[in-house]
Amino acid sequence: MVVEGPQIVYARPEDEPALVRALRLAREVEELLQEPSSGAAGAAGANGAHSTRIVRAMAASLVDELDAIVRQARKTHVA
Repeated sequence: MVVEGPQIVYARPEDEPALVRALRLAREVEELLQEPSSGAAGAAGANGAHSTRIVRAMAASLVDELDAIVRQARKTHVA
């Protein structure tokens, strides 16, 4: 007879709706991009600065879009 050890199962509790979690994560990404140490603009030169601005704009746009979706979902009580 073989005795098995304890089995570990990873489970993340779904305590917040997917849209709310996506918005929170997008805001965290946006905040990380705002920090001076996170930008690669200094090391990569002009192209790096331009790329960093594009990524920051994309993150801000993502936050805006997700925020609008979450607000609409809350109005219709879907989220």
